[in-house]
This record gives sequence, structure tokens and C-alpha cells, in this order.
Amino acid sequence: MAKEPKSGKVFKYGLETVLKVREIKEKKEQEKFAERQRKYLEEKEKEEQLKEKQRQRRNELKNIIRGGFIDDMAGIIRRKAHLGVLKEDITQQVDKVLSASRELDKQRSLLIEAMKGKKIIQKNRERQYDQYQIMMQKLEMNFLDEVATERFTHDKYEKEAGGG
Repeated sequence: MAKEPKSGKVFKYGLETVLKVREIKEKKEQEKFAERQRKYLEEKEKEEQLKEKQRQRRNELKNIIRGGFIDDMAGIIRRKAHLGVLKEDITQQVDKVLSASRELDKQRSLLIEAMKGKKIIQKNRERQYDQYQIMMQKLEMNFLDEVATERFTHDKYEKEAGGG
């Protein structure tokens, strides 16, 4: 058990440096998480842009084909080939989004662990502070009891000396 503090002493937590280290670690994990989240959102945005581009190119091709008379078959073939390239790009981008999502999940787990580690130390600090408060109250009560006892015996002796 920890040594008893003398009355009038200020509470000092022995693991304060550990708590500071845990707070720093949590902050770094939050920064990494924010970076991974930003990267994930960027990749997701690129995917959406590619899908939108693919929709536009499909609609253009459909409109040309619906137009009836086709005078530039090579242009249509090029557009169809371009749609194939866009499809491959989208597939690659979906893989990038999934990879960024996995990285985000890993970082989320690390952040949660860092937060738990800090929370454990904080709870320990609170418990020790509560114990400190209780101990200080007991010391104060003992001191007040001693003062009251001294006063009582002092008053008793004065009555005896004055009355006897």
C-alpha cells in the first residue's frame, strides 16, 4: 500500500507520466485515424467520379446509337473501348476503396485501444484520489478528535485547579 501522506499535503498521482504518455498516444492515434479517414473519403470520391463519368459516356453512346443513322462506326467502337477502360478503372478504384476501408478499420481499432488504455489510467487516478480524500478526512477527524480531547482535558484541569 502507498505510504500515508501527512495532513496538508496535495494529492500527487504516481502514474501521472504514464497518463500523459497515454494521452499523447491517443492523440497520435486520432491524427492517424483522421488521415486514414481523409484518404478513404478521397478514394471513395474518386470512385464516385469514375462511376459518374461512366454513366455519362454510356448515355452518350446510347444517344448516338438511338439516333438512328450511324456514320462513324469507328467512333462508336472507340467509345465502347473507352467504357471498358473506365470499367477497369472503376474496379481498381473499388479495390483501393476497400483497402482504404480496411486501413481505416485497423486504425479505428488502434484508436479504441489507445482510448481504453488512457481511460484505465484515468479511472485508476480517480480511485486513488477518492482513497486520498477518504484518508485525508480520517486524518482531519483524528486531528479534530485530538484537539477536542486536549481541550477537554485542559478545561477539566482548569476547573479542578480553580475549584480545588
